[in-house]
Amino acid sequence: MSFVLPSKDLQNDRVRLVQFDPTVHIPLLFKEHQVNPELYRYFAAPPGLMASEAALHMWYDKGVAKEPTRTLWAVFDVDTGDFAGCIGVFYVDVANKTAEIGTVTVAKRWHRTHVNTNICGLVLRFCFDDLNVRRLQWQTNVENVASINAAQRLGFRLEGVMRWQRVLPLGCEGLTRPGEEGPGRHTAMLAVCWDDWESEGFQAELQAKMNRRV
Repeated sequence: MSFVLPSKDLQNDRVRLVQFDPTVHIPLLFKEHQVNPELYRYFAAPPGLMASEAALHMWYDKGVAKEPTRTLWAVFDVDTGDFAGCIGVFYVDVANKTAEIGTVTVAKRWHRTHVNTNICGLVLRFCFDDLNVRRLQWQTNVENVASINAAQRLGFRLEGVMRWQRVLPLGCEGLTRPGEEGPGRHTAMLAVCWDDWESEGFQAELQAKMNRRV
């Protein structure tokens, strides 16, 4: 099943986003998790997801390939050609012109570099200029302060916290309710909307952050 809207590779002079090929990219993602097990600490998926490449293939087949509202890219650094993570657009709602950035995963060696700002900046531009969304949102566990801060640096506005927004798979880190199985989480909701994107200075400021040399 293909993505509900046209997708394509994205690139600037610093990063390259290639449409995800599970045969090629899952081994790279699995290898990264072996050296950085904290990578998916807040990922709302069963802990066994990263137990093997086979488990990752099952997740991709069910959670991305068979979901027409989701697309995923593998990320590479342009200068070195090295794998740097992955990023996706999920929950595309054509009728309401909304979408969500998801599965933002940056390999450990690329933390605090140009990678996160540039991949998110390219996806923002793709969503507003190519997909013509009115709203692009970013959801994360309220405990994931690093994710919230990263989104806000990109211009996402914190709109609020949705308490007990979802039940997490057994084994995930989360809140508990006496007498019930399955942890839960409070979810921080952030968004950039079309009027933010088109407001004076927003895109120039984002581009300046993307151009910054660390």
